[in-house]
Amino acid sequence: MGLRHAVLIAVILLAGAFPAVAAPRNHCLECHPAHYGEQGGCAFCHRGNQRTSRKDLAHGGLIRGRYAGFTNSRSAEVLSGGRLAEKAACRRCHVLNGTGNRPAANLDNLFWTTTPEAVRSALVNPALYMPNFYFSERDLDRLVTIILAGGVRAGKTLKEPPIVVYFSDTGLVKQNIFVKNCGSCHKLLSKQAGGLGTGNVGPNLSGLLSRFYPRSFEGNKIWNEERLKRWLKNPRAIRNNAVMRPVPLKPEEREQLLKTFAPSENR
Repeated sequence: MGLRHAVLIAVILLAGAFPAVAAPRNHCLECHPAHYGEQGGCAFCHRGNQRTSRKDLAHGGLIRGRYAGFTNSRSAEVLSGGRLAEKAACRRCHVLNGTGNRPAANLDNLFWTTTPEAVRSALVNPALYMPNFYFSERDLDRLVTIILAGGVRAGKTLKEPPIVVYFSDTGLVKQNIFVKNCGSCHKLLSKQAGGLGTGNVGPNLSGLLSRFYPRSFEGNKIWNEERLKRWLKNPRAIRNNAVMRPVPLKPEEREQLLKTFAPSENR
């Protein structure tokens, strides 16, 4: 009994000799009112550095309030951003929240590698083979939010090899079956041959045979190889008011074209 008391007294004395370390001070609250305190700190939603009072350091990598809903999977911004990403068919070219086609960059990595403002700029000034959707300011906010949310959910995947897209004007590319027969009206970002075509008259065909392309065959059906063959043979047999002419192809040319459309789905 005496030994137990001696040990207990020693523990108490040691605890008194090493006082508890106070939690790091949240300097954000010196300028900003507290809100959503249950989230565990300002940096949880906004990144930055809440342990310094130097504004330039505190605001490093800051995520502004207009995008901060990405931390809540049920927030209005995330839900509406998800619907907008589906409508725009972002996954026909990109991976988002771990799922999508992969002829272009994995959007989940953007949360870890770039700023929301840079993501927004890429949507306003799209890359060469990305369609220009002319998103409204509000829709831009929603899309950036869902891209941030997808990155958090998917976690870091930076060890995957980067996507390398080739854009060439060589004679070999000009002989490509897509470029010869479709490229004057359409563009295509392909896994096999990179960026193909120069036309903007017809829809962008990137990811056409993936499950993420808009359901636009005979009303609300997905595109597949058999339906594409039927369309190429006679578009007006599928859609009465189609302006596209039939594309006569030899069997070997048709197979080559189908390979150009082959999807590269992540999951």
